Amino acid sequence: MFKRTLSVLTACMILVTMTACTDSGKTEELVSEDTITEATVVTSDVTETMPTEEAVTELTAPTELPTHAEALISEVAYNPTECYVIYEAEDGVMDGYTATMSSHEGYSGTGYVTGLSLPDSSLTVVLDIPAAQHYNVTVCLSSDELVEGVIYVDGLARGTFTTSGSGEFESIKFENIYLSPDTSSVTISDLSGEVDLDFFLLENAEDLSELDYSVSGTLSNSGATDATVNLYKYLCEMYGESVLTAQQCSQGSNAEIYAVASVTGKYPLIRLSDLSGYSSGYDTGDIELAIEYYEDGGIVGYSWYWAMNGSCYLEDSGFTLSNAVTTHDVAHMSVEKIEELYESSGVTAECVAIIEGIDLVAEQLSRLSELDIPVLFRPLPEAGNGEFWWGEDLDSYIWLYELIYTRLTDYFMLDNIIWIWNAQDTGWYVGDEYCDIISLDIYDFSLGAWDNQSHVTALIRMMEMSSDKPIAISECNVLPSPANVKKDNAYWLFASVWSGEYTITDENELCTDYMSEQEWILFYNCSETVTR
Repeated sequence: MFKRTLSVLTACMILVTMTACTDSGKTEELVSEDTITEATVVTSDVTETMPTEEAVTELTAPTELPTHAEALISEVAYNPTECYVIYEAEDGVMDGYTATMSSHEGYSGTGYVTGLSLPDSSLTVVLDIPAAQHYNVTVCLSSDELVEGVIYVDGLARGTFTTSGSGEFESIKFENIYLSPDTSSVTISDLSGEVDLDFFLLENAEDLSELDYSVSGTLSNSGATDATVNLYKYLCEMYGESVLTAQQCSQGSNAEIYAVASVTGKYPLIRLSDLSGYSSGYDTGDIELAIEYYEDGGIVGYSWYWAMNGSCYLEDSGFTLSNAVTTHDVAHMSVEKIEELYESSGVTAECVAIIEGIDLVAEQLSRLSELDIPVLFRPLPEAGNGEFWWGEDLDSYIWLYELIYTRLTDYFMLDNIIWIWNAQDTGWYVGDEYCDIISLDIYDFSLGAWDNQSHVTALIRMMEMSSDKPIAISECNVLPSPANVKKDNAYWLFASVWSGEYTITDENELCTDYMSEQEWILFYNCSETVTR
């Protein structure tokens, strides 16, 4: 079986804005918000095992499912109120070896606090909360080297940061934190080195209840089938109302879905899997499972972690995408014509390999098309992360994505596809004309300290990039809690836990390493989500 393991340091799930401080406490923005930074997700390791030609031992669906009462997620109080208050660090409660200093120029107030990285040392600042609403909390600090740390509000981690190491005071903003009266405590912890902490700034955030989830519902492919048009219309109507449940499956297996259903009593609305086995010439048997799931009332979709020479990795695959790029219109050419071009040195071997992979995937997607089954399709995941061979450079990536889109749509006439562009860097966006849904992969390995965040700030950043596409969480290991979804008005189109060890144990039982059994049950049995 294809197995994908991510070792991810999720810097904060809340996008971080670096700013420079002045003595007056005003800030000047230093970095662009056009890029999804490591604060959303940093992929540092992917290992993979390609499927073999051995038959997959298919598990049987659970014969009897448990029943759980549906949880009604209650409304949250909002009282939009202007707020802009600076809290000097030296006025906070200091423990251990922390001390107030004033030798470092550029601070505000009467000084700054140092010694936070020393054992048993801490600083707690109490914030006066005037109203129940979302706030931005900015911390102003300096360091002489790169230092990582975590900000905690009321005991919950709300984001990580890395200082610039410039020696100058700089500000880091953590956005859209819901707080209610009368007070909240904020502290900086888990420091990898010493920092000088100047102040915290508390200010009201934008009213998240005003988020606009309206989209046109028009597919990028004007020739899409009626079934595909109707499914996309449904998805767009649900966007902003509920989060659709989804689950990634190991290729050729429903083990993850069966494990989820056996505990939660519900099947996910969307079954997701991967086409990497098919594009490597292996019959994984997964299309048959997708057909069955669709016939049982579900929605089906595929990612494509395309392996070249047995690996998705740029380094390990040995594949140079830029060598494949050509000005010839290979998207509309027959295989025979492309082979003739290759023989005459008109295209490279890499270009031929690209076409072969696309055509293998087209063969499988055609099986769904023949049955008039719409399919969500996420090719070339995590655009711009620099790890995979399709992310060698922006121009080559755009050429390849457009080639896949055009060849499947125009040459193979696959009008049953709803296209998902998967983001890592917004600068790599293919444009509204080449996708129908935008998605993010968000991983959290804090094991509880993040409180199953809604990741609303990341959602807002994607909305700013494209206002007419539903936005989803295509991969995660921790589902956002329904309470946080409602509190933050963070209605992702769908949210899917990744396959394998993120969902199931070696015994094919539901994994509770990242979420408790009760958290799984709540997500599948509440008023804010939709199941099959």
